[in-house]
Formats: sequence, C-alpha cells, structure tokens
Amino acid sequence: MLGFPFLFRGALDVRATDINQAMKLAAVKALAELAREDVPDAVLRAYGLESLRFGREYLIPKPFDYRVLLRVSPAVAKAAMESGVARTPIPDFEAYHRRLETLISRRLELMRDIIDQARRSPRRVVFPEGEHEQILRAAKVLVDEGIAHPILLARREMIADRLRDLDLPEERITIIHNESSEKFDLYVRRLHELRCRDGITMVEARKRMRQRNYFGTMMVEMGDADGLISGLTQSYPETIRPALQIVGTSSGVRRVSGAYVLILQDRLFFLADTTVNIEPTPEELAEIALLTVGFARRFGVVPRVAMLSFSNFGSNTHPSARKVRRAVEIVSRLEPELEIDGEMQADTAVFEQILQESYPWSRLRQPANVLIFPELQSANIAYKLFWRLAGAETIGPVILGMETPIHVLQNGLEVSDIVNMAALCVVDAQELPE
Repeated sequence: MLGFPFLFRGALDVRATDINQAMKLAAVKALAELAREDVPDAVLRAYGLESLRFGREYLIPKPFDYRVLLRVSPAVAKAAMESGVARTPIPDFEAYHRRLETLISRRLELMRDIIDQARRSPRRVVFPEGEHEQILRAAKVLVDEGIAHPILLARREMIADRLRDLDLPEERITIIHNESSEKFDLYVRRLHELRCRDGITMVEARKRMRQRNYFGTMMVEMGDADGLISGLTQSYPETIRPALQIVGTSSGVRRVSGAYVLILQDRLFFLADTTVNIEPTPEELAEIALLTVGFARRFGVVPRVAMLSFSNFGSNTHPSARKVRRAVEIVSRLEPELEIDGEMQADTAVFEQILQESYPWSRLRQPANVLIFPELQSANIAYKLFWRLAGAETIGPVILGMETPIHVLQNGLEVSDIVNMAALCVVDAQELPE
C-alpha cells in the first residue's frame, strides 16, 4: 500500500522502461526518512490517535499519510533517471513536486509560492504560546524547511524533553522566559511610554508585560522579532488587543480587518471581514475591500469583488443596503480599474448564470472571488458554514492592516495551518521597509 502506488507513479512519470533495484531502494529510503518526521494532524485523526513518534509502535508511515506521494514518487523518478531507465526525464523536480501537490490539496498548491518566498529570506517569528504541543511541532517544521526562525516564549524546563523527542536542537530556535528576560524592564518602560495617557501606570505596565502576548508584541515593536503568531489557547480579542495597543495599524489604515481564504472544489474565495469589525461604516467597508484585494493579489489572484447585501442593486432601500452601495462608490473612486460591484446578494455574486441573465450590465464580468460582507455576524456565519458543511479548505484568519506582521490563530488549527500562518507572517515581514 505504501510502496507500489507511488513507485508506479514515479516510474510512469518518467516513462521508465523497467522498475529496477535502484528505484525500489529509493522508495524504501524515502519511506524510512518520512517515518522519522512529525506526523500531520490529519493522519492522527484518521487513526484516532493523539500522537505518533518513530519507535517500536511506528516504524513506517501510515497508508493515509498524503506525504508518501510527495516523497516516494520523486525519489523513484530520480532513481530511474540516474540508473538510465527513464525515457522522459523530469527537467524540474520542484515543478514536479508542485504538480503532485495539486493531486492532494489545492491549499498546498496555493501556499507553495508563499512558502518558497519565505524560505528565500526567513524572519524571526515569536510564539507567545511556546509551551503548546502544536507550536513546538510547528517550530520543528519551520526550522527543518527553512521557513522561519521560531522564538518560543516558554520555560526551558517545560519544553526541553519535548524538544529532544522532536529532535529539535535548542541552537536552532530561541527560547525566552518573558519574566526573567533581561529586556523585561525595558519593555515595561516602553509600554508605559506608549500607553501612559490611556490609563497604563508603571505598575499596570509591569503586570501586562508578564502576559506573553504583551511581551511578544513588544518584541516586534522593539525590533527583537519580525512577526508574531498567537491565539491557540486564547480568545481572539485577548490576542489582538496587545497588538492594537502596542503596534497599531499601518499608515493610512484606520481599522484592521480579518480575512479568510476558502478553497472549495475548483473555486477560490477571499472573505472579509470575518473576525474584527462588528458593524463597519461605508468608509470602513471600502477600506476592508481594498485591504482584501491586496491580500488576494499576493496569491497571484486577479480580484473580482462583490460587496454583499440582502439587496440586489437597489431592490431594497434599507440603510444597511445603502451603506454597502456607498462603500462600492468609495472603492470605485479610489481604484477605478478594479472589478467591483454591489450591493448584491450572495448567489448573484457567485453564480455566472444569474449575473449574465439578470444583470448583464454589472461591472462583474465573471463571478466574484472576493466577498465583502456588510457586517461581522453574516461574515462569520458564512465562512464557518463553508468550512464545516461544504468541506472547504481554509487559510486564516489573516489580520489585514497591521503596522507589523501579527496574526491570530484559532482554536483547533492543525500544525500545517500554523506553519502556513508563519509563512504568511514571514512574507509580510519581508515586504516591510528596512
């Protein structure tokens, strides 16, 4: 089950004239190497397990481990080429690897460019929840793949054994206990300086700096880290509040917003604002739309924006519908070339037949891929229905509009999701001016 399907995949992809000993050995070695790596959460769930580690109970990968395709087939193909039985050699194994990823998951395909860009210039990402099991496993992946340098806010004695189990040497990461850090007092003074006119006394500043989210955010503010990822064990407001108080929004941005990428079968959607603004004004809706457009373009997507409502192009004159219409006017004035329209109902936005038959004059020439919701309640409900009932793959939540890269995790994310968020964080940091 582990060997033959993927051995034949590699052999067929190079049109091998034979399956020889070198190809079989390559498959065996690829499986052996994979068995020593951290096991994805999706595999653990498939077998009803909490953990799997290389040892007497786990000697070879599980048959449901999707990574077998990505390791065995390229190894076999390469061995066929080196042993002279390949009739159609693979010229670019990186491109071949990407083609295999498309057979497994569109999310893998979508994130590949982001991860590749992160690898070109890794940055320091601080994890306030540095003692959490999933964060430690994610740190291992980030280090092994050269995506980022993890900074773990943790007590060394609490994670030392787990680091050894993961074969993650301490010299490849940074471990900081915030309360005993030599920079603790410096960070306290800086927080007091930033927030003294917002009721933060020195005593209160010291109290808050004992919270790892505040300490980690101050590391970013002071240039001791390039980005922050947090939120696995805390509520969204608890995670984002220190970031807004210390770092704030980008120049020209009034309010941050939250976006999700949803991958549904053969379609890709960007949804906002799904996490932050409860009842945005027309001006804030316009800003949310423009921030989300920039986010979509990062993935190489040409954005087509639908500003959603319960009304279709003036079919209802309720103030909430007029609000959306006003937001469309603002965005169109700021970016005239952008393909955007509204207010419109969700099915109008995503079904080409409705657009062409009922609204052929719409500025949307094809169904929308960027969906901007009129308020938080509908956005949050919609993405969770997409995610849970339609089996959509997700990336997010991504905070848009922060001065420096800070992203919030949600409860229940897998290690691969944390790695993806860290890669986005690194790319965000790369794009900041020195």
